[in-house]
Amino acid sequence: MSKPVLGLTLGAVLGLLDGLGAFFYPEVASQMMGIILGSTFKGLLTGLIAGFVARRLQSLPLGILVGLVTGLLLSYLVASFPDEQGRHFYVEIMLPGSVLGAIVGFATQRFGELPRTIAGTA
Repeated sequence: MSKPVLGLTLGAVLGLLDGLGAFFYPEVASQMMGIILGSTFKGLLTGLIAGFVARRLQSLPLGILVGLVTGLLLSYLVASFPDEQGRHFYVEIMLPGSVLGAIVGFATQRFGELPRTIAGTA
């Protein structure tokens, strides 16, 4: 599996699991569909970015860092919007988002395949 496809797949799965984790917070029950879709989209985007970076640069520490920072930034953007009562959930959103990014960054560097070159081309 190519690095970007692995990033997309793993990011979507981990994003879905991240979104499903909101079931532990009954006060956000009315927002569950948006949370699940948003978390899955954040995971997809994080995975895509990590996958393309992994295809370009073969560096495990850099891949983990790019995934972590991407997940953290995307999660910050989501966490900056308050809920109906005006509360922000920075830790609850940003911590899993950054962990998701680090995992996807690691996986794309370690397990994704680089594109094959055609024999006889430069």
